[in-house]
Amino acid sequence: MKELASRILISLIFIPLLILALWFESWPMFFVFFLLTVLGSHEYYLMLRKREIKIPLCFIVISPLIYCCWVMQPQYQAAILWFGMLIFVVEALLRWDESSSAPRLFATMFGIFYTAVLPAMLVSIAWHLSVKKILLALILLIWIVDTMAYFIGMLFGKKRGVIAVSPRKSREGFIAGAISPVFVVLALYLGGFRYFTLVELVLLVIAAGVIGQLGDLLESMLKRFCGVKDSSRLIPGHGGILDRADSILLAGSFLYVTLLIVT
Repeated sequence: MKELASRILISLIFIPLLILALWFESWPMFFVFFLLTVLGSHEYYLMLRKREIKIPLCFIVISPLIYCCWVMQPQYQAAILWFGMLIFVVEALLRWDESSSAPRLFATMFGIFYTAVLPAMLVSIAWHLSVKKILLALILLIWIVDTMAYFIGMLFGKKRGVIAVSPRKSREGFIAGAISPVFVVLALYLGGFRYFTLVELVLLVIAAGVIGQLGDLLESMLKRFCGVKDSSRLIPGHGGILDRADSILLAGSFLYVTLLIVT
């Protein structure tokens, strides 16, 4: 009961702040995802150390720096990633160890992608593609997906363990989560909602219904590898920042790259 009360209280405080930041976009959105990168980098660093993969401490500083440069200097994104990779390649060579250097380098580079590049892609939807309010719509749809997947899975889930990395998830819950955005978007579109184009609505459905659930499974895989239940205890009753952002990171980055192609 105490944990439930904590979850509700935290939700009542932070959900309105998140919605406001995504509504106004611009710098509020930038700082929300900058905070996610800072905290997420720290969580990732500590999780990997539990698996005895000691990624360099400078990762915690370089990851937010790459996030800022990626968003503010989009014309140099490839160069930013290259120089970031070079730093960690040199570090791995200087601290060469036959058994740990290569895994440490690969884990570090994935960490940069996961905690810095993906959040930067989300911000870039509004900043560089000028598609307004679509990230807010995506997060609202993901909340619907999570709710439907949870309750349908609890009530009707019979086939569990379909995906080994998350044995408690049921096939019925996954399917319910995947199709629920279809009905929401279809109802809005038939009701005269025309803020987004039809292509953008289709991408929203795929991102929230399928890719978002894959993002949740990706975080589960990472936590199982590291042997932890939550990415941290930062948010009482909710786990860590990566636990809360796992779906939106993969779904939002999918939305960014597909919008980049079709727009």
